[in-house]
This record gives sequence, C-alpha cells and structure tokens, in this order.
Amino acid sequence: MVIILIAIVSLLAACGQNGDADNESSSNEPDTATPIEADLEVPEQADKGDSVTFTVTVTQDGDPISDASEVEFEIWQDGNKDASEMIAAENTGDGQYTVEKTFDTDAVYHVQSHVTARSMHTMPVKEITIGSPESNTESGEA
Repeated sequence: MVIILIAIVSLLAACGQNGDADNESSSNEPDTATPIEADLEVPEQADKGDSVTFTVTVTQDGDPISDASEVEFEIWQDGNKDASEMIAAENTGDGQYTVEKTFDTDAVYHVQSHVTARSMHTMPVKEITIGSPESNTESGEA
C-alpha cells in the first residue's frame, strides 16, 4: 500500500513539473509558430547623387518587432550581385529598420533586406532605378 502511494505521489509530482516547465518555456521563448513578416519599402526611382532611404518594417502576427537580432540591407547593381554591399540597418523603433545610400551610377539596383528575428529569417528584395540607365546603354551603343 505504501509503495502504491509513493508511486502515485511521484507520478503526480512528475506531471506537475512537466506542466511548469512547459509554461515557463512558452512564456520566455519567442513565438516560432507564426512567421515574421518584412515589408520592404524601396522607392521605384531616384536621381544619381541623391541620398535614398530604405526601410523594412518587421512584424509578427501584426505586432511590430523592435528586437530583431540582425537586420542588414544588401544592395547590388543589376547583373553584378558578386559586388554587392551589405549595410547594417538602424533600428528606428516600432519595428522599423532603415539605411541610407547615395548612388553614383545610373543603373537598376536590387535592394534585399536580410532580417533575422525570433529564430526566423526572411529576405524580401525589390528594385530601384537610379537616373536613366536606358539612355546610358543606348548612348554607349551609338
């Protein structure tokens, strides 16, 4: 009888500890069930020599994430990804991260944000046209 009582008490104690451990881990660990979202804002066009601001807004389930572990912007000229430039973003609050860049060549560029937050990674990419790259190509061929 004593052995059965000890076994029941041990079983209840073990179940209680597992329940507490589950509650602690769910409250301390980030939500990994809902994916993060990164809304990349890139103007369609800008002039050579202008300072251009790029912004990515990071959210999870509609809530801003202001504690991303890493946010960088990778920028490269069309057809030349091997010469890309990585720029660390500034956390401007409310889930927004920004960088500024001045372009000195008329061309089409790709802007890709690399966002790591809550054990997830996302990399949206957009294009920006600087100046008039078509006229440069045409004048070079003429």
